[in-house]
Amino acid sequence: MRRVLPWVVAFLVALTAGGGSVVALNATLFGPGDFVRIYLDALALGDAAGALALPGVDAGAAGAQLLRDDVLTGIGDLRQVSDTPLGGDAHRIRFAWSSPGGGGVTDFEVVRVGTRLGLFPEWGFAVSPVAVLSLDVQHDPRFTANGFGTTTGRDSAGATDVAVLVPGTYVLGHESAFLEARPVTVVADEVGATIRAAVDVEPAPEFGPTLARVVRQQLEDCGEQHVLFPTGCPYGQSIANRVSSDPIWTIVDVPDFGLHPGPFPDWIAGPAPGTAHLEVEVTSLFDGSVSTFDEDVPFEARYLVTVQGDNMAVAEAPED
Repeated sequence: MRRVLPWVVAFLVALTAGGGSVVALNATLFGPGDFVRIYLDALALGDAAGALALPGVDAGAAGAQLLRDDVLTGIGDLRQVSDTPLGGDAHRIRFAWSSPGGGGVTDFEVVRVGTRLGLFPEWGFAVSPVAVLSLDVQHDPRFTANGFGTTTGRDSAGATDVAVLVPGTYVLGHESAFLEARPVTVVADEVGATIRAAVDVEPAPEFGPTLARVVRQQLEDCGEQHVLFPTGCPYGQSIANRVSSDPIWTIVDVPDFGLHPGPFPDWIAGPAPGTAHLEVEVTSLFDGSVSTFDEDVPFEARYLVTVQGDNMAVAEAPED
């Protein structure tokens, strides 16, 4: 076969580039190591879309919410270590790399998938260069990956499978108005691997004070009913004689709640003791005398707390 002149190659590349992605075109025109390098260059540039456009890159059945530019922190120090023929048109390409959270060496399986213009071999991944992150975000479905906020999409506790591009490092956590989690770093360095990680979401410092303000307001609103047993409220007082004035309730002590996880993704506050004060005139059924009931009334409260974004909903919790 006669040698193809460089200008002919350049012309053919320019001719065909108008019909599709330059990244995808370049990746299919050269050798298997060049193909992998172009994929890695896309990750280094934070170009998830470019990486996903290459032949053989597929999330499979795992969630694709982390296959995006926002999540990629960039890899560097790329160096091809080896090219091992596997028989036929398949190759194992090994690359060394580094990232802000770690580094390593990763193997990629590449296979010839065709010929372009009758001259140039086309390459694709025989095994999609992704790993499966089996992620358990405890007590809340929301999490962050390298600062990008997303959700597992679950409405119950347990792990969910999310695809991540290999190689790379992913710092997982949670940060919202009332919740937080200690960051967890995951290194994805093996194609096709399953990586297990848990993000333990806990109440943030503002959770308790906000809950106390919301509960105080609810307890004070209860007193606006001017009855001995306000509906939907944790306090009340029975009186044997006849009530002869509107009961006046005030809150003396708001319960100081401990918090623990409730039904996913809610929280249980309490039970904890509190104190209300009742003042009401009472007429004796025996002799008609009038007195004033003016005493503190202890009570115990337990609440179900639902955190929705930057809002907190508080309702009386059902008994266990």
